[in-house]
Amino acid sequence: MTDTTQLNELTVTRTLDAPRTSVYQAWTDPERFAQWWGPVGFTTDPSTVALDVRVGGSWQATMAAEGIGEFPFTGVYREVEENERLVFTLVDPNDENIAERAARGEAEELTTVTFADQDGGTQLTFHQAGQFDDAKAEEVKGGWNSFFDSLGAYLANA
Repeated sequence: MTDTTQLNELTVTRTLDAPRTSVYQAWTDPERFAQWWGPVGFTTDPSTVALDVRVGGSWQATMAAEGIGEFPFTGVYREVEENERLVFTLVDPNDENIAERAARGEAEELTTVTFADQDGGTQLTFHQAGQFDDAKAEEVKGGWNSFFDSLGAYLANA
């Protein structure tokens, strides 16, 4: 099978009804991260979450859904600006083209999350650059929107 993916980028912006420090902590505290990581209908066992939030530190988390399976993600933090910005790689070991992409040095997707005060809440801007085709880009964007639905629900009940 030949991988025909190309470098694509997507951006999702969401305004969350929570202070910037709370949103940042939801991304950087393992217990909080486990409460929302994954699209609606998925759960993340806190024992699968490890966040070494520093430049060069690694992260990992496994989300799961009954009847669908487990989905582990890993990466490395490239930039960390407390309450402002996180830049990290994201690797999906279940990607069917992972071996081929890794051989070309393309297995990682670069993710940037910024946090800004907005109207008493937080504007979260999520940007991802990775190797996925145009059709998959819409699927990926829809998936991240579902993740942020989970994040919003978590923050509303935190």
